[in-house]
Amino acid sequence: MLNSILFVAENIGIIAFAVSGAMLGAQKNLDIFGIIVLGIVTALGGGVIRDLLLGINPPAMFTNYTAVTLAVLSSCLIFLIYRFMHRLKISGRVDYHALVNFFDAIGLGVFSVSGVNVAINAGYTDTPLLAVTVGVITGIGGGMIRDLLSGEIPSVLHKNVYALPAILGASLYYVLAILQVNSLLAVLAAFSLIFGIRMAATYFRWQLPRPQPVYKDYYKNNRKYLHKRHK
Repeated sequence: MLNSILFVAENIGIIAFAVSGAMLGAQKNLDIFGIIVLGIVTALGGGVIRDLLLGINPPAMFTNYTAVTLAVLSSCLIFLIYRFMHRLKISGRVDYHALVNFFDAIGLGVFSVSGVNVAINAGYTDTPLLAVTVGVITGIGGGMIRDLLSGEIPSVLHKNVYALPAILGASLYYVLAILQVNSLLAVLAAFSLIFGIRMAATYFRWQLPRPQPVYKDYYKNNRKYLHKRHK
């Protein structure tokens, strides 16, 4: 049952992460190849890092053709949607920032949970730090590669509470799995925690402590977006 739940969840996460990566590529006006590359690395990059850490060779990305196909098709769909919206001149009416954050939060929740499960299945039940770390890396790894390829500072280093929900959710899932709580309940609880914190952090603009206050600069750089949201 757990394998079936995670299979469905991972496919949803692949689509969500691929969409977020492809949308970032489309906003930067990359060509279709660049958009597909960003979609694939966002959806599957974290899993590749996970497998390399656990000694799984070759990484699942190179044997799971369904996952690669889903990532490619999702990226192509985003490319077509952007082309369609641009021709109709309606792209300015869409809140891309909110959409990217939404899909990114879904992928973060799904892959943080599945990463912990892969570590447990690999025999690391008695090493909680490793299992949780692998879960977090699975969740944030693809996004980090995406941001680096697109010339951005990785979101995990500065975005509104990005890695923290992955750490909390992965830890919760590890504890529930060790206690042998119902599989569906454990997955839903951990995913909901990650997704809920991530979306709340985005909406309320929660920030982890920094050496210097950044709210004024944040408001200045996002004035149009914030005014539109609170209008």
